[in-house]
Amino acid sequence: MARQARSQARRDALLRATVEVAAEQGTAGITHRSVTEKAGLPLATVSYFFDSITDLSREAITRAVNEDAQQLTALAAALSELKSTPDEIAAAFAASVAPRWPDTPALFEAYLAAARREEFRKTIAESLETAQDVAVAAASAAGAPAAKDLAPALVALAHGFALHGLAVPDKIATDDVRRAARTLFIGHLVEHGLIEQAVALTKQG
Repeated sequence: MARQARSQARRDALLRATVEVAAEQGTAGITHRSVTEKAGLPLATVSYFFDSITDLSREAITRAVNEDAQQLTALAAALSELKSTPDEIAAAFAASVAPRWPDTPALFEAYLAAARREEFRKTIAESLETAQDVAVAAASAAGAPAAKDLAPALVALAHGFALHGLAVPDKIATDDVRRAARTLFIGHLVEHGLIEQAVALTKQG
């Protein structure tokens, strides 16, 4: 059992190191040497656990995406239970999309990898679906009609701010995301003819 536990710990270390390398150097930087050096393991360790560096990359990215999905799913459940104002929902949503190192940059690297390599696309598609489920929960909790129509724009908004926050740290404030989500929500209300609700929300500051 102890040997099995050590083996699993080494495998997990390789997967986590791969995410960190992806965050620091991009997926092109994922090599046997870069990963094992990051994990503090012998160079041959990758070949012991994985058939190829591509298999390691795919599993590491899948795990990072799944961990992100678990956090987003928990957020969706929490938002669904809230009886809050649109502003409070926007604030909760904004706080949830703050970049996390190394997972957020690795996730964006995975998006780019999926654009070039088909084997990553299913994983990334599932990640986007989960993110949209969270956005639906947030929009529904805030009282949006046809929340599924608003969700893709909310996800794109969140990803855009997260990417900008990675590129220029401390440039994007959480309140910027909240205001942008709030503005999008107001426009959605207007689009569905809920003018009074939209006007009332604009008067809340």
